This record gives sequence, C-alpha cells and structure tokens, in this order.
Amino acid sequence: MNSNMTEQLDQLFRMWDRGLCPGAQVLIRQHGKTLYEKCFGYGNLENKLKIHKESIFHVASISKEFTVMSILLLWKEGKLDLDDNIKKYLDEYINIETPITIRQMMNNVSGLRDQWELLFLRGIKINDQIDMDDINTTISLQKSLNFEPQSQYLYSNTGFHLLALIVEKLSQMSFPQFVKERIFTPLGMTHSFVRESFTQIVPDLTYSYQDEGDDTFYYNPLNYALYGPTSVNTCASDLCKVLDEYIHPNVIDPEIIELMKKPVLLSNGKTAEYCGGLITHKLHGLDVFGHGGADAAYRGEIICIPEKELELVLISNTTTYAMSKLADKTACIVLGLPDCTEPAVPEHENAPARSGVFLTALPDDPMFVDITEQNGTFYMQREWCRTELVKEEDGGYRIGSLDEKIYFTDNGILYRLPGRVLTLTPAKPADPALFQEGTYYNDETDSFMKLVKVENTCEIHMRRHGKTTLYQSASGSIIFRMDANLVMYVKAENDTIIMDGGRIKHIIYQKTIN
Repeated sequence: MNSNMTEQLDQLFRMWDRGLCPGAQVLIRQHGKTLYEKCFGYGNLENKLKIHKESIFHVASISKEFTVMSILLLWKEGKLDLDDNIKKYLDEYINIETPITIRQMMNNVSGLRDQWELLFLRGIKINDQIDMDDINTTISLQKSLNFEPQSQYLYSNTGFHLLALIVEKLSQMSFPQFVKERIFTPLGMTHSFVRESFTQIVPDLTYSYQDEGDDTFYYNPLNYALYGPTSVNTCASDLCKVLDEYIHPNVIDPEIIELMKKPVLLSNGKTAEYCGGLITHKLHGLDVFGHGGADAAYRGEIICIPEKELELVLISNTTTYAMSKLADKTACIVLGLPDCTEPAVPEHENAPARSGVFLTALPDDPMFVDITEQNGTFYMQREWCRTELVKEEDGGYRIGSLDEKIYFTDNGILYRLPGRVLTLTPAKPADPALFQEGTYYNDETDSFMKLVKVENTCEIHMRRHGKTTLYQSASGSIIFRMDANLVMYVKAENDTIIMDGGRIKHIIYQKTIN
C-alpha cells in the first residue's frame, strides 16, 4: 500500500484517534497479504487501556455468520433438511401454526417477530440481565407472524436464536462448544469464542462507549449473552480467517460457503439482499458479501469482495461511525474508486430552523425526533444527551460531530442519516377523541398498558417503562416513544390498539373489561 493511500485511510479513521476516546481495530487484506492494520483509541477509558491487536470485541450480529455455518455443517452431515419445519426440532417453543423452515430463518424471510421489541413490550429493559430463557418464553408466547414466510425480507434475531437451539439439540453440545470445536479451532481463530454468560470474565475485553456527537462518551453496558443472533467475541485478525473462506474455501466445505453467499429468492420472484448469515450488495458493480453488528455501543462490519480478493474488518467499541458506510468508503479508497456512499438529499427549499417534534410515516420504521431551542441554539434530543445542531454551508444542520444532518423545510425536516434520508413531518399531541381510555392487554407479550387521557392529549403507561405522550403528525401518523429502543406506530380500532414497530408488526392490545 502506498503512503498516499495510508494517509487517506488514516484521515478516514481520524475520529478514533482524538485523544482519550474509544476506537477500533482495522485490518485490510488483499490477495492474502495485509495492506493496512492499525489499532485506534482506548478499550477502557476509565483505566486508559489502549486497544491492541489482541483486544477482544463483542461483534454482535456478525455472529450470525457462525450460526448459519453451524447449521450448514449439520446439514452436510445429513442431520437436518434445510426445508424442515422447525416444529420438528423445537415443538416446545413454537405455537405458530404457519410452517416455518430452517432455511427461511437463516435467510431472514421467516416472518418471525424480532425478539428485542417483544422483550421491551413485556417490560424487559435493554440493561436488564437478559438470558436465553427470557427469549424462549417470549418466542413461546407468539401465535402470529409479521407476514407469510418467504413473502418478504425483514431482519429477525429470533430466527437465529432458534437456529442455535437446533444446533444444540442435534449436536448434543452447547452452542458455544460446537462453534469452538467445529469452526473456530479448525480455522485457527484462537482468540474467538461465543460468550455464554454476561458474568463471564473476558481478558482483554474492550468496553462499550456511546458517542452522541457532543464531545462526551457514555458508558453503554452490555448485560446479556444471547447466542445465535449475537455474542461472538473476537478480534480483527481472527475474523480475517473466516473472510479467507468466503474467497477461497479451504477448511469449510465450498457448498456451505456457496449457500451462505446465495441471495434469498422471495415468493414474488425477486431477490433480497440477505443470503445465509451474510448480506450482499453492489459497490461499483462489484459483489460485496459481509455482515455488520450493533449491540450496546459495539459496532462492526466485515466484508469481502471476492473478485478483487479484498477483505476488510472494522470492529469498534463506539458508535462514532456507521460501519457499513465506512467499510464501503474504505474499499473505494483501497481499490482506487470514487466514493459512492453519500445518500442523495432530495431537492428542497431550506426553511429556518425551529423546535418541535417530528415523526416518520409508514412504511418507514417509526422514528421520533425532538428538537429544542435555547438562546438561539438548536439541539436534538439523543438517547444519552442533547446534541447541538451546527449549521453548515448547504443550509443543513450537522448533529454535533456525527455523520447525520437535519434539513428544515416548510413541510418538516429531512433527516440525512449515514446511509439514507428520511422525511419527517411536524407533530403535536394526539387527539384524545381518537382513543378509548382504559387498560389494554396483549397475550403475545403477556403485557398490559393503560391509555390515559390527560388535558388535550393521551398518554400510554407501561410497566417498568413509565408513561409517555402520544404524538400525531400532519401526515396522520401516531407514534409513542418510551426510549430509543421502544418506538411504535399506534392505531385505534374499535376496542383495540394496534402497534407496529420496526421489526414487529400488528401487535393487538385488547381493551379489558373494567
């Protein structure tokens, strides 16, 4: 790698190199040779411990690659058929009548509601000590799906939890032990393991720190070890060994790699971006395969471009960068291609900045943006703080030091996230005439909620989450936000309230008899 390319990459990763800050491991290989390998920042801010080559990161959903690989190893041995109904193996947990196959779960087209939003509706919070039994109970309550299997692609952690249970049942081994013996050890991934418990001591583990763009970092603890969808702990040098297999299979059967890289075909004949534990997209016409991960403030992205024999590993203990975008930017630099990663902001007329609540509308995932003003300065309320909006030359307002911008328009705001632009419209407290006051119950989360009319609006009350106001946008959307993890569209229909989240749909709360 020439010095100019190294300088470009150093500049790209500069936000991980600004004094006492969390950081990352970066490893870039091409044609089997290391082009760039650097460690940035600190794994522990409290004790000023720098990240090094053997620092260990929780890599979140990158773990799904190893879950699918485990299933396919058993498939090659004839212990399962990928088109088997999962009730054949997990009848004790599945109370959904619609058949769901192993293949549909590993392709993210099962229709299974995602475990996280279901947990939150049950009153379980992200910082609780969540264990595998919590997920098992949540799954067993489900009677319905988001959609007919194979008809849509929608990411679901639940399916990968169930895949891990199938591995355990058929192998008669714990999932962490199976992955160690059948994948990590053969590949020489000596620093890698599946964490079995949040109480487990992990030498050289990096801690997780939230970056909200306000020049302060916030400790964001990870209090769970839920294997299948997540919980692989590893380092960059180990992850390159699995990327090697995606380019030139040597240890893992090529047929397994082929299935992992095959995009799913939907029932309407279209393909989706998800494959088998891998996601694919095009970069300047080149096929890219990989997966990202996000839990607490851990962020990661590993990708390979087989045609160029290029491998990239980016794993971090902070939320400073959107890692999928950063990986594509990195690949463009290494391959000498123009940057094509910036989302196009729709043409618009800039309007003066203003405070207020702004909401998305279906089919976008529910999002709630709260902008305040103090002494002429505007702020966006974030999960951990409020972050100043800094006006830039194009009339947009950067959210602190983050790769996010707000453009004010006469009709609302355009929210430019790292990879896409959302349109949000102004909102006000919802009209109480739209709702019936009372207590409501949902049997698929075994949870109650209260709808209370207060002055000129309504509040939703939920166990352990507290209460929050319902907001209605100019477009007609009604949304509540308990916290960053629990934001839902709400619709009243007769004596029910129907909720839709990002990865759970049509959750019906029935009004109880007082």
